[in-house]
Amino acid sequence: MRSFRPHRFPPLAQLHAAPLGQTGAELQASLAQGFQEGLAKGYDEGYASGLQSGQDEARQAARAEGHAEGLAAGREQARGQLVRPLAAVEALVEQLEQLQHDYQAAVRREVVELVERVARQVIRAELTLRPAQLLALVDETLAAMPPSRDGVQVFLNPEDLRRLQDLTHTTARAGSGKWHFEADSSLAVGECRVIAGGREADAGCGQRLAACIEQVRGQLNGDEPTGQDQPVVQQAPVEPMPAVVAQAAPEAMPAAADLPEAVEPPAKPKRSRAKKAAADSDSPAGEAKESA
Repeated sequence: MRSFRPHRFPPLAQLHAAPLGQTGAELQASLAQGFQEGLAKGYDEGYASGLQSGQDEARQAARAEGHAEGLAAGREQARGQLVRPLAAVEALVEQLEQLQHDYQAAVRREVVELVERVARQVIRAELTLRPAQLLALVDETLAAMPPSRDGVQVFLNPEDLRRLQDLTHTTARAGSGKWHFEADSSLAVGECRVIAGGREADAGCGQRLAACIEQVRGQLNGDEPTGQDQPVVQQAPVEPMPAVVAQAAPEAMPAAADLPEAVEPPAKPKRSRAKKAAADSDSPAGEAKESA
């Protein structure tokens, strides 16, 4: 049979004891060398770690700075390249806006001209079919003028006077001696001048139509309407008759004395505002406003 014997381990103090034959000086030198080696190793590791960290931070800062500088340079370059195209686009937009403005102004102007032409045609047709409307305009003008005891001088276009010769109202007013009809070739068709009491007024359709057209133009342009639709009364010159009569055609138009006499009509009562408004609506100027 095998036999066993117990093993004895060496004591720990012996294991930690200095190697055999090592003196104290050698031990001190060994410790100093180990310290220096540890110090150098720590320095190298710290230097490498700090260098890597510094390089990373510097790299990030340089990247951010380079990105900002590159972005600013790119924007400046792009802005410089877009200056001319943007200027061309802005000029084109301004031209388009001006073209649109001119087009709208031309459309408004054409609308006003169309309304004026239509109104003139309507007035001309109305005066041709109903020439007595001129007498209504004269009555309206006289109602707006101060009363006069003298006779009333009415100047008409020769064509209008020719149409009015066969009307009873014209012969009655001429026969009464208060109205004197004269032909004036300088007046257009539908125009009429009235002289009474030293004052002259335009009783025709021209200035009424002009006031209506001006209101239409103001509405289209966004302006405030003037509201000037009353006949214009002016102080008549001292001797207007000889010059006007000299312009009349003596052979084509009979004088007022050649018209048949008639009984003087009764005095015309003063019209109320309602009747005057109704007469305005029946007059050519009123119809011209409705047409406009």
